[in-house]
Amino acid sequence: MKLTVGKDFPWMRKIDMTFEIAGSSGDGTLASGDIFANTLSDIGYHILSFDVYPAEIRGFGKCVAHTRISDKPVSGVGRNVDILLSLNDPYGIEQLKTLKPTGVVIFDSKPVRELNEHECIAGHLGPGMFLYGIPFGDLSQQSTQSSRSRNIIALGALSALFDIDMEVFIQSLHRKFKKKKGLDNIIESAFRCGFEYVKDSILKVDPYSLKTQKILDKKNYKIFTGTQVVAQGAIDANCRFYAGYPITPATKIMEILSAKLPALGGNVVQTEDEISAIGMVTGAAFVGTRAMTATSGPGLSLMTEFIGYNIKIENPVVIIDGQRGGPATGLPTKTEQSDLMMGLFAGTGDSSRIVIAPTSLEECHYYVAEAFYLAEKYQMPVIVMIDLFLSTCKSNLVLKKIDSKKLDVNKKPTKEQLKDYKRFKVTSDGVSPRTIPGIIGGEFVASGLEQDEDGNTSYYGIVHTKMSEKRYRKLQIALEEDIPKPIRFGSKGRVKLGILSWGSSMGSAVEAVEKANEMGYKVAALKQIVINPIHLKEVKSFCNDCEKLMVPELNFSGQFANWLSMHIDRDIHRYSKVLSRPLTYMDILDEIERLLKGKK
Repeated sequence: MKLTVGKDFPWMRKIDMTFEIAGSSGDGTLASGDIFANTLSDIGYHILSFDVYPAEIRGFGKCVAHTRISDKPVSGVGRNVDILLSLNDPYGIEQLKTLKPTGVVIFDSKPVRELNEHECIAGHLGPGMFLYGIPFGDLSQQSTQSSRSRNIIALGALSALFDIDMEVFIQSLHRKFKKKKGLDNIIESAFRCGFEYVKDSILKVDPYSLKTQKILDKKNYKIFTGTQVVAQGAIDANCRFYAGYPITPATKIMEILSAKLPALGGNVVQTEDEISAIGMVTGAAFVGTRAMTATSGPGLSLMTEFIGYNIKIENPVVIIDGQRGGPATGLPTKTEQSDLMMGLFAGTGDSSRIVIAPTSLEECHYYVAEAFYLAEKYQMPVIVMIDLFLSTCKSNLVLKKIDSKKLDVNKKPTKEQLKDYKRFKVTSDGVSPRTIPGIIGGEFVASGLEQDEDGNTSYYGIVHTKMSEKRYRKLQIALEEDIPKPIRFGSKGRVKLGILSWGSSMGSAVEAVEKANEMGYKVAALKQIVINPIHLKEVKSFCNDCEKLMVPELNFSGQFANWLSMHIDRDIHRYSKVLSRPLTYMDILDEIERLLKGKK
């Protein structure tokens, strides 16, 4: 029986290729990857790119620019690489373990430094791989009288080898170097040199091609990084104050907002530490300004006391946590999902808060804006948990418009309520009328001590119980009125395996489930973007449909699985990995097959 792509395997793509450029710091590796991804987006492909780089500010180390290209939207990076461009063979050799058995390697046959035999990538290839040696170093000297344009020579070679429109590539080069006067023409010369060398001197023997085809409506799609969409989501939600301390990967959010907020009447402050940052955001929110900070695990740990204080005084602050490898300083430039327990529970006592974990760049934009709405409506901190992968990856997408009705939802007291104002008045939904300083009759004390409805300090158990109930009642109302219900993917009804994941790993899980079903497995996935509060009825219903449950996530201890185990009484297979890279759909698909085939 003949099977066809699209009919029998709708998840399969006519084009789904993964490129990697591997080199050392100083080789222009990441700049080349950026230009390459932009070019393929301009041509009309869906792209998702992600960079790997060393933690050291100065010095040499491995850099890898990873780009997945497809004729359909992609939700995760590729695991098996089709094309590997090596600008530094010792580092290129390390990447060979992910190259497909029929993959292509392009390397510098005339490097600046002579390599020992074992350092040359050509001696490490498998029998089915394709190899092209191109003298990047010699061609760079020939075209620019410098070895520093080797990466541009290599991009020209890529264009010629894989039928990538040269003129679109050159336009992308000019955009990249437009601020460096006179350099763009030199760069174009190097690019054409690499292109022409391949056309004249290289016999193409591999089967890969990326001929121009219109897939995207390029007028609507724009390229964004995770930090850009987070910053844009904050701006679209009327955030007008940001305070932060530089930390990877959150620093870029501060840089973007520092360029944009002042023109909108807002302010950005770089503080001396994360405690000062959350303190300033607390003050800004207290006087009625939508305010945000962004950090990573080490910074979030320092903000713990202020998180509890904002819960206690019912103050609307938004905190972005760009998770990276831990504990302590950990792995500053490697992605991980290991701050979940801190995000859910950081703070003394019973500290209620909303926790959101977007799964894609589109969701990063929308749910950062939504965080401001939820924080203001329910008067509590909202923590948005992304990770280094979502922060730094790049994709072409269309951003949704933010609902203008959600830009001002502060529950203001009436004139009648101001006659006997109770800042912490117990209400049916737990939300009390909120004033800001300067409103006559609306004065109150916002201490860290427990208080009664008037804001007076109280140590009575009956008052503490009533106020605890009030603070947690807001979560239940938010769940009923504003928190989206989980979305199910894959097979309907009773299934062999159910996947529950979160954050960036969820995108790969959905793709893995789609592919598993086309392979004949009955598998489903449940995506929940808001982690706390949780739609327990829907989660339990999904779990009851599944013979087995699996939770793939990027941490060692299975934190999301632990969170689910607090709510459901089921055995969970924990696929918990600390890979220093994102989980791919193929990682999860392999584990699905292993579980359902009963392999150990």
